[in-house]
Amino acid sequence: MSKFFQNEIGAYDGDKAGFRNVNFKKGDLSNTTAAEGGSILEIIPVHIKNPPVIQFLAYITSLSDRFDVNYNEQQPFGRTNPYYIWQGNKRSISIGIDIVSSGVSSAFDNLNNLSWLLSSLYPSFKDSVSATSVSASPLFRVRYSNLICSSTRDGQGLLCAIPGIGITHGVDQGFISAVPRNMGSSFANTAGRVLKAAGFDAIVSEGKRFLIPKVIKLDMTLNVVHDHALGWDHSTGEFRGGKSARSFPYDFGLLRAASDAGTTPDAIGGGESSAAPGSPADGVNNSNNTNIFSESVDFEGTPAAVIEGEG
Repeated sequence: MSKFFQNEIGAYDGDKAGFRNVNFKKGDLSNTTAAEGGSILEIIPVHIKNPPVIQFLAYITSLSDRFDVNYNEQQPFGRTNPYYIWQGNKRSISIGIDIVSSGVSSAFDNLNNLSWLLSSLYPSFKDSVSATSVSASPLFRVRYSNLICSSTRDGQGLLCAIPGIGITHGVDQGFISAVPRNMGSSFANTAGRVLKAAGFDAIVSEGKRFLIPKVIKLDMTLNVVHDHALGWDHSTGEFRGGKSARSFPYDFGLLRAASDAGTTPDAIGGGESSAAPGSPADGVNNSNNTNIFSESVDFEGTPAAVIEGEG
């Protein structure tokens, strides 16, 4: 069972004190200092106009990062191994987190953030009546220190699609029961005072019963949408992210001194004379070859630019 914080202010790096509604972004998608420092997991659904900032204390139970490379294999006659022709890359992150509530205030805060997250899995619509008027598919900016971040704009949230979220209510750890009474008066109980202070008294009726698990386990996968150039320049050996995304993927590294830069286009294959017969390098430099390695596809672009501009 996760250890409870009796005071969540320190865990939020001073960014938040007590229960209140989520903040909303207008014009920029910068992260809080708590998200940058790794105290919280922060999620911003960018397909929503003026999106909410969804935050959970970073009780991370699992975190894995997978990079897949897709090849088209071509097996020529008489060759032991096939040619591997690159087709594309895919990155996915799996994360598990315990949403821990130590009292009525944190329980309402967690339930509110969880409601925002699960509701944001649905798209935006232009027409409130028609289901065929989808204006923006669900996309998110997710930030957890430098382990989940974009390499652009000094490490903003990582742009990704969330194909699904699993919720497990920790019934073994018990529940927090909250029934607001006498909201707005000096006789209000704890739930009544918390909801009134956060401005929820207008939408929560007197005596409404809430049952909130002390531990809610959340598991989700992030399918990364790269919003910057990737790969390597053939002539110089420089990373194509350049100044906009120099430190992919963990906001550190990829530093090359000027004296270490490549100088010739033959750097990959080592030159025509050094290529072994039948090797991939021999395929690049042999003028009689069909040059199957010369075809390239440019995946540059910023798919989030239009979406971010909506705010």
